[in-house]
Amino acid sequence: MTDFLLADEIHTAGDPQCPMCLEEYPESCECGGLIHSSGQRDGEDEVIVATRCDSCGRSEDDFEADVA
Repeated sequence: MTDFLLADEIHTAGDPQCPMCLEEYPESCECGGLIHSSGQRDGEDEVIVATRCDSCGRSEDDFEADVA
């Protein structure tokens, strides 16, 4: 397993229980990898979530854009 940086946090590629991910992550990706997540606060109430697959490098937003 290798490490990669996502939103200033180090995640472990291939780890289905990555301790740096938000709840319910990592998720399975269409490519067979795992989609990891990180959350950062934007003000007091809102959390911005960043996602990235540890195999293909795409985010959940990339997949949603392909469907639209």
